[in-house]
Amino acid sequence: MQSRRRFSAAAAIFCAAVLVSAACSNDSTRGQAVAADAASTSTTKTTARDVSAPSRPSTTTKAPGVSNSGPTAPEVVEQGWSLVADGDFVTYGIRVHNPGSAVAFSEVTVTALDASGTPLETKQETVAFLAAGADAYVGGMLIDSSAIADLKVTTDPGRSPSRSDPQVTVTAEAKLLGTGYDTRVALTAQSDSATTLKSPQRIFYVFRDAGGEIVGGMFGFTQSAIPPNGTINEATPVTGFAPATATSVEVTVSAF
Repeated sequence: MQSRRRFSAAAAIFCAAVLVSAACSNDSTRGQAVAADAASTSTTKTTARDVSAPSRPSTTTKAPGVSNSGPTAPEVVEQGWSLVADGDFVTYGIRVHNPGSAVAFSEVTVTALDASGTPLETKQETVAFLAAGADAYVGGMLIDSSAIADLKVTTDPGRSPSRSDPQVTVTAEAKLLGTGYDTRVALTAQSDSATTLKSPQRIFYVFRDAGGEIVGGMFGFTQSAIPPNGTINEATPVTGFAPATATSVEVTVSAF
């Protein structure tokens, strides 16, 4: 049963990646960039499985910034992770801040390290349209890092948005609905875009425990288009799982 669950989670990630790849190839959605900074609300957790305590503090590195007129590498403000006790899955969550004066499409690289500091697995995420002075959340999963002892996070300023990239902000509030492999997030998103934001758009989730500490994160996708200057309300499925210790969630909607 546990193997089937891990297989189902991995399959869900693969299918979700295919959907996003198809959406990004559509000319009508190319160049869209969305960021959302969500208020977190608590809900009663449903314990589905035990997780180990996240390791803190973890190693963080900021890549060199660029010129004053260009984007600056984000700063890592918070991070945390959890390991599923009966498998190799690691869920991680990160909060980054753009200290610069320019908007950027920033890169965040996450590497799991074992007790000797040897890299186990690396994953790179893109935060689209990270506004100057703003925060963004990044969540994800490492599938082959059962020996994890620490998490190294590096950031890169990425590229500057071109003039054709609409500077669109989506504000959102989110509520965590359960934990484990059947988690959903109830999301209300408000867009200030003058055009429709087609679905799917990528959503990053960061999970916190009752004490406010980050215990992991994941990702998902919007289920419907957001109309011009409009709002959507939906319960989006989490691709993967949420730790049993998670009681609240924060969200960034990041679209290309």
